[in-house]
Amino acid sequence: MRELSHRRTTIDFLRHMSPVLDTEIQLPKEMTDPEECVKAFCQNNYLFFKAPWSSSGRGILSTEGLDEKRITPWVTGIILRQGSVIMEKGYRRRLDFATEWMCTNGKATFLGYSIFRVSHRGRYQGNIEGSNEELEEKIRRVSGKWDRHYLDFQRDAIEVLIAPDYDGPLGIDMLITDEGNIHPCVEINLRHTMGMLSHLDRYYNNTI
Repeated sequence: MRELSHRRTTIDFLRHMSPVLDTEIQLPKEMTDPEECVKAFCQNNYLFFKAPWSSSGRGILSTEGLDEKRITPWVTGIILRQGSVIMEKGYRRRLDFATEWMCTNGKATFLGYSIFRVSHRGRYQGNIEGSNEELEEKIRRVSGKWDRHYLDFQRDAIEVLIAPDYDGPLGIDMLITDEGNIHPCVEINLRHTMGMLSHLDRYYNNTI
């Protein structure tokens, strides 16, 4: 469970989804040297550094508007405590959303969508209400690139990388960039998420 929850899992997940990745979407990198982190920041000052284990926006540092004096001690501390940090490109975004799943006996069942608000520094601020159909339509309005073949690739990645060793709820956080491209895996949450709550009654009523 600890290894699956490590943020490096998103790297393998995105590799698995490479056939549908737009060129704008870059793979995260696991970093173990604070000096290399600062060097990367100097080359691109809009990055996210993430602790390997955290939740709900905690353990995430957006470098926007910061300088080396703020970044160096943060990444150094996380590397000392957790062994590494995950470095990701920062994206200007139109929408934050997620797909919600249930893993059982090595298989992944799609429960539905959620759309949520986050601060510009990545902290969760709340969900947008709506039926599954309404949420899907909103996603399609924001980006005409959204198609259900993303769900097929996500399901396959879950069943290869996660479901063999995990039974339970799973949420995949995504975003739509200002260019209208889909980032199909920003975070993987191996737990009940706020966006999953509206789907659970339907899931259990259909399966029990």
